[in-house]
Amino acid sequence: MKRQLWVPALGILLSGLAFAFGRTGSEENGFTLSRFHNADAKFLGDKIITSVEEGICILNLDGEIVRRLDGLSASWIYAQDRERVVAYSNHANETHILRLSENYEKLEDNTALITDTLAIDPIIVKAGEDWLLTHTTIDGTINNPEPGGDNGLYTVKLYRSQNLEDWEFVTDIISLRKNLEDGDIRYADGVLYYFFEREEYDKGPSAICVTTSKDGGETWSEVKELLPAGADNEMAGCERTETGWRLYVSSDYACVGESYQGASVYYADYTPDFEPVRTYRQSAMPDNQAVRLYEVKEIGGQLYFLFARNFLTDCDLLLRTIKGE
Repeated sequence: MKRQLWVPALGILLSGLAFAFGRTGSEENGFTLSRFHNADAKFLGDKIITSVEEGICILNLDGEIVRRLDGLSASWIYAQDRERVVAYSNHANETHILRLSENYEKLEDNTALITDTLAIDPIIVKAGEDWLLTHTTIDGTINNPEPGGDNGLYTVKLYRSQNLEDWEFVTDIISLRKNLEDGDIRYADGVLYYFFEREEYDKGPSAICVTTSKDGGETWSEVKELLPAGADNEMAGCERTETGWRLYVSSDYACVGESYQGASVYYADYTPDFEPVRTYRQSAMPDNQAVRLYEVKEIGGQLYFLFARNFLTDCDLLLRTIKGE
């Protein structure tokens, strides 16, 4: 789970200083914002939305801040590109739905859900005529740090709406006394696919898994393991390809136990039924060291990698691009 960030005012100052003094040039095939101290970041159309010390900023693909959304508090962010709809949650136990204009100005910001316990990793997706929203609530110990230690109950809850304002509870997709993090949903051909990380303990070994629903989220299949818990695998996303699926993770696969500080970006390919074709192929992405990968997006035949470097210390924000691999 992403670390707790507490000082919004300081975050705005830090982000300004990072932009003024830490941004590097286009010769990097992307950008670097040094010590940007971001908690999460996602692509949003031709922009990037990121939470910095629980504030929200919009960046362009050159790393320039084009808008600050004042008064909003976010740690975990999920964005729907086409509709410019964003789900975010914070340490006040709120999950919000944010709608932005074509110019990335705030149109609406509604509190969709308030929970008694911390709720992380919101996801929003359009499935037919319905909007579906998930978040993961934690009852008890957050981020159990020790093998065999006491862990809170992590529960992925699913809600449905037709207007992005009124939400009805549908079901609990999964509930375990393990760290369930970095979830993502895809909707294709009437089927919902929920991908997630199942972590044994904080920064310890974690598996990447998938479960599916063919009835709009009412019921879900047995969980299928895509990557075993042999390393700290942090999922960025899983996308359909012409031959099946491709999963991107940042992982300490080459130096197990170093977690974020030793992680690089890998990808794995699967058949349409999620049988492995090849796993742990190291990406050719530049600066592929000490990576916490947020998202990978294809634009015009180029792959754009959005990630933090040295997440637990400097927490630089980087964008790097390569031709498709």
